[in-house]
Amino acid sequence: MIIPTTGNFVQRFVIAVAAFSMLMVGVLSSATAAPGPGEAKLRRFALIVSSNEGGSGRSRLRFADSDARAMAEVLRRLGGVEASDMVLLNGATRARLQQGLQTLAGQIGAAASEGQRREFIVYYSGHSDEEGLLLGNEQVGYRELRGWIDGMGAEVRIAVLDSCASGALIRMKGGVHRPPFLRDVSSDARGHAFLTASSADEAAQESDRVGAAFFTHYLLSGLRGAADANRDGLVTLNEAYQFSYHETLRRTEKSQAGAQHATYDIQLAGTGDLVITDLRASNATLELESAMAGHVYVRDEVGRLLVELRKEPGFPVALGLGAGKYRVVLDQDGFLFQQDVALNEGKQTRLQVSGMQKTERSVAMARGGSGIGTLSEPAPAESEYRNVPFDIVLAP
Repeated sequence: MIIPTTGNFVQRFVIAVAAFSMLMVGVLSSATAAPGPGEAKLRRFALIVSSNEGGSGRSRLRFADSDARAMAEVLRRLGGVEASDMVLLNGATRARLQQGLQTLAGQIGAAASEGQRREFIVYYSGHSDEEGLLLGNEQVGYRELRGWIDGMGAEVRIAVLDSCASGALIRMKGGVHRPPFLRDVSSDARGHAFLTASSADEAAQESDRVGAAFFTHYLLSGLRGAADANRDGLVTLNEAYQFSYHETLRRTEKSQAGAQHATYDIQLAGTGDLVITDLRASNATLELESAMAGHVYVRDEVGRLLVELRKEPGFPVALGLGAGKYRVVLDQDGFLFQQDVALNEGKQTRLQVSGMQKTERSVAMARGGSGIGTLSEPAPAESEYRNVPFDIVLAP
């Protein structure tokens, strides 16, 4: 199923919703149920690729490598990927990309001989154009890339591309302990899923304000728990896509590059939805209480923005973050509240609005003399706005 890249936005939105409704085949089984007799254990592999360099005449990206590292961290912590089954390539070249594919192809082949089902995830952050990925002065064509992915031998292949014009990809037609969801949810899925940050004729955008590319930022927020719409502790492919689609669109509608529409091509057969992350796999969880409502920002102790979501009242939201210190800022009806939180190993910490401290809004003038920054989203001075490789990103 392919989201059209042209035409009326409302029509595109309706098609997207209808398409995802059709993809919801079956109901998730209990994530704690025991594997059925003869059921193959699932093993997940990941190739994480990035390049800040796009060749002559293209500006250097700031966040491609850090986005890739963040994706690798989430897949290891919550996505059931063992470190030995992941290849992370920062500053990738064509040769290193091919070598990474060959390495994982060998491991995927060995897993088949052990009777294991295989899933293969590819994530790319960097430059691209209508013809393919741009790794420095080298190119990997989309047709070539799809051929490599399809030839990996895994029952399920998932590709996520955060780069300009990446929607052009869619136009073409062993005894190791694993988290429970890798054994019993959608265990008979077969096929591929390709998610791209933009349509074939759109720019993908990164921002100094969030310290990441918009699409990856919201995808990671979703995978950490913000996208768990039914609050079952599992984030599925559909949930992750819908969350990142709507949030990316919301944040880019007023940017100079224009609205950015994530696209997808999902051809999966099987029962149940494909789970990407299991929040119970985290060694520490932050729960936002039911009564909390507003825009929530969660940063780690070095200031990285890890999660951003609009919290609705009436239900709690669990975020799989891991043990450590975090700062949570709540923007509620124009009033700001913040709280420093320490998450402990093996425990869930509940955050209540009543325990948060009200703080003053930090005022700063955005570019062009309009727009007010906040403590949660500090607006940089004019000199800090840069012509980032995708475009100049304006204040939302």
